[in-house]
Amino acid sequence: MNSLRLWIVVLALVCFGAGAAAGTLASAATFRPPPERGPFAQYERDLIKTFALSPVRAELLHALLAGYQRDIERIQSGSMAETLSAMEPELASRGRWYRDQIRDKVLPPERRAEFDGPAFVSTWTSAR
Repeated sequence: MNSLRLWIVVLALVCFGAGAAAGTLASAATFRPPPERGPFAQYERDLIKTFALSPVRAELLHALLAGYQRDIERIQSGSMAETLSAMEPELASRGRWYRDQIRDKVLPPERRAEFDGPAFVSTWTSAR
């Protein structure tokens, strides 16, 4: 292997292979799904996808769901000595309030009837 051209070809192939590997790793990192952001992450993704929410509306939805999660944690920590049945009325009330906020403030007016349908009512209740 004394030929300079042979060494240039080998070096070019090695560089090409290294570039291809680096490109594959970079694209895999780019297209990795975002990590879960709490118990309502899947519900949030479903609402964004189903109702094709704009980025502004999606951010508002995320803020509302984060607030709802904080309220649930506050109610549960404040009622540690009480039973779940004692917390249920307050949890249900907060759940209805946040659901109304999502319906009235996040979703486009023409899609609200779809949100009121049985599919999203059962999803919302099972997310809590």
